[in-house]
Amino acid sequence: MRYYTRNSTVVKQVNMASSTSSKPPRAIGLLADRAVLADRIFDAIRRAILSLELEPGAALVERELAKRFGVSKSPVRDALQRLAGEGLVTQSPHRGMTVIEVDHKLADEIFELREVLEEMAVRLATPNLSAADFAAAQSVLDQARECIERRDLGQAAAFNREFHGLFCRQSQNRPLEEALSRLQDRVRIVSVLSWRQRPSMREEHAQHVQILQAAAARDPERASCLMREHIHTFRLHLRQFFGEAPAETSGAR
Repeated sequence: MRYYTRNSTVVKQVNMASSTSSKPPRAIGLLADRAVLADRIFDAIRRAILSLELEPGAALVERELAKRFGVSKSPVRDALQRLAGEGLVTQSPHRGMTVIEVDHKLADEIFELREVLEEMAVRLATPNLSAADFAAAQSVLDQARECIERRDLGQAAAFNREFHGLFCRQSQNRPLEEALSRLQDRVRIVSVLSWRQRPSMREEHAQHVQILQAAAARDPERASCLMREHIHTFRLHLRQFFGEAPAETSGAR
């Protein structure tokens, strides 16, 4: 008799007949338990990084994290490797695992790429947006405004991501969606770092409102142009944040 056991990372075939090459059911269960633990630790560390509870450059020591979560080092190691694959953790021979550090060059490159990709996403998505999509986007903007009023930067960043993600999903372009998805966690880190010094959330929220209005008017060219200007303006703020250069005005483009 054969059956399959699935978890989030592995699929193992278990042969219930006697076979020296197959893992016993207990071994499969242990693999599943380790994968579940790794998922939970991955989520917990990722949340701590995105909220800046773990600051950029913070050391991620397997032994300390294992003690913190009350587990062995193996699932912690698995989680850190996944975070490295997501671009949130870096590894070096001398420093070990650390939270990604974002310098002015990396931040500028990320937002330069966003300008191009999100302009395209809005242009493609606008004709596809339904009444339900517009209602969802308006709800996100309403909740974002409440977060801005109480200066909840982490939650404001989450709603910011959801607003941009709506256009990304409705672009119906899978490679584009995948490319933007890989940027979003680093975008959130950079945004919260910048907002701490220069709270520009109200300005950006007003820009989101204009983008949504243009999309609701079924004007993909205007909506996509507004999205590019929105991201470019924040990119200029980042240059000030990192002390790279004085900001231009958005009309200088």
